[in-house]
Amino acid sequence: MKRILLMALVVGLTSCNRSPQFRNDEATYKPEPPSAPSYYDRNQAPPSKTGKLETVGQPKKRVFVFDFWNDTPIKQSDLGMFAADELRRYLYLSQRLIVPTDVKSDMATNDFLQGDKVKVAQLIREGKRMGVTILMVGRISKIVFRQRGDDVGLLRNKQSMVAVDTEVKLFDVGSGREVMAIGKSGDASSTAMVAIEGSNLESPEFRAEMTKLAIRKAMSHMLPDVLRAIEKLQWEGRVAKISGSKVYVNAGKASGLVAGDILKILSPGDDVYDKSTGAYLGRAQGQLKGTLEVVDFIGTDGAVSEIHTGGNFQEGDVVQLY
Repeated sequence: MKRILLMALVVGLTSCNRSPQFRNDEATYKPEPPSAPSYYDRNQAPPSKTGKLETVGQPKKRVFVFDFWNDTPIKQSDLGMFAADELRRYLYLSQRLIVPTDVKSDMATNDFLQGDKVKVAQLIREGKRMGVTILMVGRISKIVFRQRGDDVGLLRNKQSMVAVDTEVKLFDVGSGREVMAIGKSGDASSTAMVAIEGSNLESPEFRAEMTKLAIRKAMSHMLPDVLRAIEKLQWEGRVAKISGSKVYVNAGKASGLVAGDILKILSPGDDVYDKSTGAYLGRAQGQLKGTLEVVDFIGTDGAVSEIHTGGNFQEGDVVQLY
């Protein structure tokens, strides 16, 4: 009887040993430390005083992450959504970007793929429709699960390990081009004493939980590189409405604009295609129309500006910091 009770206690302890690990960083931002600068970074001239100040006051960019494509034989339905949610969470917790919760899309990463190529023109159109600056698509490319441990004995020490390879591509909606492609891996492990073969260490639920832990780690590894790539891009917004001498912009206090900011205003520019192949090359720079001065704010993230120079402005024109 004592032996049966001991076995039940061991199995009971094993069944709940991993849940705290799975939840312990839900509200904690723990990115990997930045990697060392490359040869090219070290040999660049240091930024000017005005350049340094501009990087401090850059408005926040609006980012949208599409659900990842689970390109593995392990067809657990929610892994692609989980990977995207984890990346969104880390981006939000960085407090350096806007990850809008009111922007929705019925499309996922695999909807923009044609073989190994991304359908960039379709992706950029969706980004313009949603009114965001940065788009990210992702792929889970490989999942490996292994177990090792004792094969004999009443109580057997078992170690479960999983590793995941992920990829992310980042696109600038304004220029209509890919600006970064990066791959990162994550892993997770769990050690437990088991008393009965075929315990929950073999269950699909356990494997799924371990896989999500590995995906979470991969996304934390991804974050520093993603942030660096985004911060190199120029911020831009759009003219939302024109009423007399007032020009309303779709970015305000939440984005980081301040009263007195001078904005240059440009035409949207034209999409450029390769005539011989039909491939989408990006968007040409629009023509400078004039400048605006931010004088007030409206709503949660809108600005009211007055015409500083120029004219013939239209809704949908691009605005950038001067």
